[in-house]
Amino acid sequence: MGPLEWVHMMFSLNTNSISSVLKRRGARAMSPSDLPKYTMDQFGLRAINFSTDQLAGLTPKDLELIRDSGDRIGCSCLLLSQSSPLPLGEVKGDKAVEGVERMQRVVKAASLMGCNAVSLSIQSKDSDEAFEQAIESMKSILQTADRAEINVLIAPAPGLTEDPERLTDLLKGIGGFRIGTMPDFETAAKTGDPVGYLKKLTPYASVVNASTLGFTIPESESSQSESAPNDEASGLSGLDALAAELEGMMLEDDPIAVHEGYDLPALVGAIAAVGFDGTISIDYKGDGDESLGVIHSKEAIEEALAALKE
Repeated sequence: MGPLEWVHMMFSLNTNSISSVLKRRGARAMSPSDLPKYTMDQFGLRAINFSTDQLAGLTPKDLELIRDSGDRIGCSCLLLSQSSPLPLGEVKGDKAVEGVERMQRVVKAASLMGCNAVSLSIQSKDSDEAFEQAIESMKSILQTADRAEINVLIAPAPGLTEDPERLTDLLKGIGGFRIGTMPDFETAAKTGDPVGYLKKLTPYASVVNASTLGFTIPESESSQSESAPNDEASGLSGLDALAAELEGMMLEDDPIAVHEGYDLPALVGAIAAVGFDGTISIDYKGDGDESLGVIHSKEAIEEALAALKE
């Protein structure tokens, strides 16, 4: 058994991680339908998550092209995220209705893309009236989602869904098997108890957004000249010393990048502890090379999962 087989999680790419790719122009320009192949080729990932703001101006045929491209290359679109919060708990005016109508359109777009889920966040203050209105709004959205066989995931946001117990109460009020959560590592890290926070929400999740913030590369032993023996002390010289050095470099594994900003292994451990068997969506938010950030994110999460087995 390999080190990750017991965990039963899969990885996907949140395309926000590589948003600059869609801004390329000229010979290197890419469209959303190119991203499944790019994701497979660059990262070896077989699933991709889009955000609605990346699809502005696309036609239904364009959305179907994304689905067909993913199916052909073996990198399917799993999730479509509504990019901005919606006032689904607003009790005054038509804002809640407009939010419902917006999500109904998002569900239909997700269906054309071959996704099995959509996600959203609720922009609302925490009050009993907003709580009840959000339940009614979500039930209306779920009617459309159920017909399309699409799951609906609520991403925690400040206000009504900020507290994990309040969010789980909201899920129970909405009811049905297609409703769930989409916890986020960065959001969890900002709470006083990120591990406890994730343990409360992850049992209701089919996707966890692994937002990563940056990495440092530990200095390998071979590069630490202070601790390395010199040729004279080791009894080697000339070609023998060079051969020994090259052999050591070949045998040494590249160091795994260490995440900055919060304890990534602890949060990975939290979702594993509650038996999470869904999708970890890699969402690199750091500076520098986006592709390298995604690669470091994947390696660091895999390392954390492997360490849990030891």
